[in-house]
Amino acid sequence: MKQLSFNKSIPVYGKYDVAVIGGGPAGVCAAIAAARKGMKVLLVEGTGILGGMATSAKVGPFMTNYDKEGEVKTVGGLFSEIVDRLIEIGGAYLSDGIEAASVYTSFIKIYHRHVTPFDSFRLELVLDKMVHEAGAEVLCYTQFSDCVVEDGKIRAVVLNALEGLIAVEAEQFIDCTGIAAVASSAGVPTYKGEEGSGIPQPGTLMFEIGGARDEAYLERPLFPVKAYRTTVPGRYKVNHYHVYNVDAANSKSMTEAHSEARTQVMDAFAVLRDQTPGFENIDLLGAAQVLGVRESRHIEGEYKITVKDVSEGVRYDDTIAVYGFGMDIHNRTPEETGNFKIATASRYYIPYRSLIPKNCKNLLVAGKTLSCESQAVGGMRCMPAAMAMGQAAGIAASMAIAGKTDIRSIDVSALQAELREQKAIID
Repeated sequence: MKQLSFNKSIPVYGKYDVAVIGGGPAGVCAAIAAARKGMKVLLVEGTGILGGMATSAKVGPFMTNYDKEGEVKTVGGLFSEIVDRLIEIGGAYLSDGIEAASVYTSFIKIYHRHVTPFDSFRLELVLDKMVHEAGAEVLCYTQFSDCVVEDGKIRAVVLNALEGLIAVEAEQFIDCTGIAAVASSAGVPTYKGEEGSGIPQPGTLMFEIGGARDEAYLERPLFPVKAYRTTVPGRYKVNHYHVYNVDAANSKSMTEAHSEARTQVMDAFAVLRDQTPGFENIDLLGAAQVLGVRESRHIEGEYKITVKDVSEGVRYDDTIAVYGFGMDIHNRTPEETGNFKIATASRYYIPYRSLIPKNCKNLLVAGKTLSCESQAVGGMRCMPAAMAMGQAAGIAASMAIAGKTDIRSIDVSALQAELREQKAIID
C-alpha cells in the first residue's frame, strides 16, 4: 500500500488519571469502578451510545450469570447493580426467575438457565446515569486513532473527535475497544481469530420484532433463527444468520459484512413470520446500528487462558472474575456445525495476568480481547464476563495510580479484597 507521511500538531484535550477507550459493557464498568475510587476518568466511545453490543448492536439477553448447571451465581458486582437499576425502571427481569428452556432462551437449554432479558434503550439510560453519578467524563462520537508511546508507556492517545484530531494524556489506559485497538497501536503483540487459521467466529446483525403472540410461540424458530423475548410481551431480539471471516479491525471488511448482514435480516424475518407459530403478524422494529462481532484480535498477555484451563476449572492465585457459560464457538465456516463442542467445568476463572498485555507498562485490556485461546474465549466473550473484567481493570488502574506503581506491581490480594467488598464474585 502506498505510504503518506503526516505531521500535525494537535490540541491536548485534557490529562486524566485513567482513560478508558471503548464504552461497551467492559468499558462502562471500568470507568465507573475507577471513578468511584476517586480517579479523574475519561470514557471514550466511538458511537453516540454507551453499552456497545448490549445497546448499539441490540445483543441480548445477557447470558447467564450462573454456573454451568444454573445453580451458583458467578457474576455480581457492577453487573448485578446495573441489572437491579434496570429492574427498577421496568427494563429487565431478574435472572433468578428465568428458566431454560423458555421463550426467553429461544428454547435453548444448555448453559442458558438464568439469562437476563433486558430492554436496550432503558439500559442506555441506566448507563448514562451511573457513569455520571460516578463522576466520569464521557466523550462520545470520538474514535481512537493512535498512541504516543515512550519508554514502553502510553503517554497519550490520539482521538478523532468531531472537531478534529485531539490528544488525551493519562497515567493509566484501559483498552475496551473490542478489537484491542489501543494495545495493537501501542506495540502489544496480538493475533486475530483462531490460532493457526486466523479465522474468527462469524458476525451477526441483530434485529428486533414486535407483535408476536407469546402464548402461541411453542417451538424454537427454524434453525438458525433464534428469537429471545424481551421484557415487553410480543417483542423479541433475534439472533440469526452469520457473516463469515469478518475482520472487525478492518473498515472495508466490516462495511461489506454489514451490508451482507442487512439482507440476511429480511430473510430471517421471513422465516419467523412464515414458519413460526405465533409470529404470523410480526413487525420489524429495527435492526442494530452496529454489527455484532464475536471475535477479533486477542492480545498476548502475561498469561494466556487455555481451553484446558476452562475445561478443568483451573484456579489462579490472581483470579479477578468467574464465569460459567460454555465455550460457545459459532461455526467459523458455513460447513461447520455445532456450538458447544468442548465441555467446560461448572465454573472457570479469569486471572488478572490475562488483562495485562506484554510490552506496555500502563495498559490493561478488558473484554473479549483478553489473553486467551480462541476456543476458550467462547464463553468469556459474553457481556456479564466482560463487565466483571472491566470492573477489575478499573480498580486495578486506580490502585496503580494510588500506589505510584505500575499495573504489574499492584497488590493483587488487595485488588481481590476490593472486588469482594464491591460484591463481585471471584471465588
